[in-house]
Amino acid sequence: MSEPSLLSLETERLRLRPFTEADRPLILRIASDPDTTKYLFFWGRIGSTPESDARRYLEYALGRWRETPIRAWEYCVTLKETGEAIGQGSVEWWQDFPGAAEIGWILLPEHRGKGYATEMGRELMRAAFEALGAKSVISHCDDRNAASYHVMERLGMKLDGVEKGARPAKNVGETNGDERTYALSREEWQLQKAWAEYHTYACHFEDFAALPPLTDGRVSLRVEKLSPADPVKRYVPAYQFQIVVNGQPVGHVSLRIGYPDSLLYGGQIGYGVDAPYRSQGYAGAACRLLFPVMRAHGMRTALITNETGNASSRRVCEKLGARFLCRIDVPKDNEMYSKGSRWVNVFALDAD
Repeated sequence: MSEPSLLSLETERLRLRPFTEADRPLILRIASDPDTTKYLFFWGRIGSTPESDARRYLEYALGRWRETPIRAWEYCVTLKETGEAIGQGSVEWWQDFPGAAEIGWILLPEHRGKGYATEMGRELMRAAFEALGAKSVISHCDDRNAASYHVMERLGMKLDGVEKGARPAKNVGETNGDERTYALSREEWQLQKAWAEYHTYACHFEDFAALPPLTDGRVSLRVEKLSPADPVKRYVPAYQFQIVVNGQPVGHVSLRIGYPDSLLYGGQIGYGVDAPYRSQGYAGAACRLLFPVMRAHGMRTALITNETGNASSRRVCEKLGARFLCRIDVPKDNEMYSKGSRWVNVFALDAD
């Protein structure tokens, strides 16, 4: 049985569902169009006919859904608005590379050039990484099929290599074509998602807010410093607080207001608890107490980053329920790199 999340996939405009016998006309249309099949591996081989190709593919597609466990998911692609069948999409475990899944797509000619292939590819990629837990996603195409590999590039995939003679000739007397392979690792995909999400974040800052008492009855925050923006250093405005327990400072926590690209690496929230007071939940409590400050500036989400070897900071994020976004290499021109940081985990903490 397939993962429930793989039985049907949806995008903004498309629905991907298992093929049925009723989809034979769509498959025959694909098989009968030389412009569609000229670069495709499965279709239009020497000695085949459109009818035999359509029959062979439908048997293959239906058969894959009956396997236990399922290793390949062959989808009929339809328009959500009308239900019209417009093409084929697939995600399949790639036998030559453990942990790798292959994705592919075909569209009827009249539905090309509308962004459907990229839209479908993103969803197939998401399914491979999230539902299947793939470590990488790959895609192949004929080296002459520029339309297809441009989709792969729009998906953020990178050229992994070109294999000479790997695509069978379609006509007697022709030589085999070359095959391009594109790939994207799970870490690269997570980073893509993190950047896309980060660029949706918004906030406002006119001045530092008049704050209510920031306390949960056990832990309190006391304003230590209000740092204005420094455009020269590209610093955003920041609140710095002491973490106070029973009137005694036990550490510090800060909140930066803004979402410049540099803070994908450094985060909006930073904290530290003095050694004698660690492992008592003070860091997590202090982060929660920042929520009213975040809301005062329209911030729904703040990032917390920690170096990959900092297990205690990661545990704080996990106990807070922060979402892991990605592991990211710190660029050499980032201030953190000069201080010794090479890669960090990025977590998103929502104030809602």
